[in-house]
Amino acid sequence: MVHHSKTKIILGPPGTGKTHNLLNLVEQELAKGTSPDRIAFVAFTKKAATEARDRAMKKFKLEEQHLPYFRTLHSFAFHQLGLTKSEVMSRDNYKEFAQTFGMDLGSVTDGAEAGGVVTTDNILINEINLARMKCMDLEHHYNTSNLQDMSWHSLLRAQRSLEEFKKKKEVFDFTDMIELYIDSGPVPKLEVVFVDEAQDLCKLQWRMINKLTENARKVYVSGDDDQAIYNWAGADVKYFIELPGEVETLKQSFRCSAVIQNLSNRIINRVKFRRSKQWRGTDREGMVQYHTYPESVNLRDQGSWLVMARTNYMLDEIERDIRLQGMLYKRNNKLPISAKLLNAVESWKKLNGGEVIPLADIKDIYSYMSSQIGIERGHKNLKMADKEQYELEELVMHHGLLMGGRPWDVAFDKVGNRDKEYLRAIEVRGTISKDPKIHLSTIHGAKGGEADNVMLLTDLSRKSQEAMERDSDDECRVFYVGATRARENLHIIQPQRDGGFII
Repeated sequence: MVHHSKTKIILGPPGTGKTHNLLNLVEQELAKGTSPDRIAFVAFTKKAATEARDRAMKKFKLEEQHLPYFRTLHSFAFHQLGLTKSEVMSRDNYKEFAQTFGMDLGSVTDGAEAGGVVTTDNILINEINLARMKCMDLEHHYNTSNLQDMSWHSLLRAQRSLEEFKKKKEVFDFTDMIELYIDSGPVPKLEVVFVDEAQDLCKLQWRMINKLTENARKVYVSGDDDQAIYNWAGADVKYFIELPGEVETLKQSFRCSAVIQNLSNRIINRVKFRRSKQWRGTDREGMVQYHTYPESVNLRDQGSWLVMARTNYMLDEIERDIRLQGMLYKRNNKLPISAKLLNAVESWKKLNGGEVIPLADIKDIYSYMSSQIGIERGHKNLKMADKEQYELEELVMHHGLLMGGRPWDVAFDKVGNRDKEYLRAIEVRGTISKDPKIHLSTIHGAKGGEADNVMLLTDLSRKSQEAMERDSDDECRVFYVGATRARENLHIIQPQRDGGFII
């Protein structure tokens, strides 16, 4: 365990700026003269580590090579072990493995962005990795987990097959890197170690933290146990809760209105095992409303919207309704329609309105036109373009455009009818924008995000309901995270079926 005499724990309730506070401490250490190559900043995600490094570079006019230890734990291990990318198990490797051993993995995330959490649609591979993250023998993990849907023989065969594949290909997976580093990796001479989002670390990652910090004079550990929602991925919040050291709680949220803070506290106070903490919401009035059905929430109200549910499939019906209403949105941070098409529609309207537009936008327009409707084939094209911007008349005279003035849905004859109908519906009710105000996400996917307005669905899957009946702490934390994404207004959709989460 990290030594308590040199450890400071920073508890950051939602919106209190725990990462910002940690970055301020980095700056203080650099300002005191601590050498940048004696400071480590390890984070759960690549985004957080990069943000910390870039801020320090800008503030102190440093180069990237001056801050070699601002990394995720997996990146840290990768570099200290002297590995190359070809030695790391890739998405293609997983696909080859699946084909070789006759396994269906479905989609595969390689873990580079999410703290090394490799996920597939194959429950066997996920459980093998989970046991290792917990530092647990596979058989013990199987016997102590709720794994009735699989046989021990199948799980053991998958483990042996995977190890055989990695050995043959001479590659390591993300968990291998952490294990190898703990066993034999060199520890650089670090004076100060910063650990961000520590509540999301698993037992194996805590062992690596212990190794990194053994000779440091100061260790800053930042997180919030109330927002620990990655238990399914091996995270073990008890290590953070029981971590000894000086504790500072950030008390002022800059996100949540007071009424949302009060409701959120009622949720989190149900958790039996946690660090007690007091924090304040903003002075904004805010609002909490309960609804029987999602349709009663007006998503056209002003401000940004975050629509969240416990699982992805619970968002499907809402997505269909939003689409029928002609509202543009993102789901899991992806547009439901090509951003290139949106740009082409906007650019076509500008062009017909007499504006000049960039060459790149013209090429987007042409890509949705056929020779039968919009453009000539042959020499009159944009390959010989010698300017950066063009107007309509030039394109008609010199660059193959047959005719302007047509509506986009006539001119863009290569666009499918489904997309055309959706875009027409959007136009009827407003304007087409590449930056929609409505975002749909699972609660886990929205962690770290926020919006003016939040719609929170409280239905649970059968698996989540069974887990809550055994121990409600995890689900309380999940819905606490969901509720605290709201800056102003929180709309709670009461359970549509038996066994939902009651707020």
